[in-house]
Amino acid sequence: MWKRIYHKLKEKGLNPYPPGKHIGECIERYCVVKENSQVPYFNSNKTGYKTIDIILLVPNDSYISMDPYAKEIKAAMKELNFIRKTGNETPVIPDDSKKAYTSSIEYQLMKKLEG
Repeated sequence: MWKRIYHKLKEKGLNPYPPGKHIGECIERYCVVKENSQVPYFNSNKTGYKTIDIILLVPNDSYISMDPYAKEIKAAMKELNFIRKTGNETPVIPDDSKKAYTSSIEYQLMKKLEG
């Protein structure tokens, strides 16, 4: 599923990266597609969900561009019928190491648990 999310964001020109692959300072907007925990539903070891974070970064001279970029990400993600927003979004904060502003949007992927 990570691959489908990555390809959708790439198709829309939203500049996605896997975790740890972007090198250097942020000179143009980009996002990181990161898988998080898998959690079973209460009283079930067969079904559950996995969370996915889309971490947004924009150059530190482009604070005003964060909101339109987030809207583009959300619009692209709406086209994927296997995932939904959780409603969790982090506030925009500076990332001095990347010379960027960053924020994240959390999504939830329903899934059958294996194993």
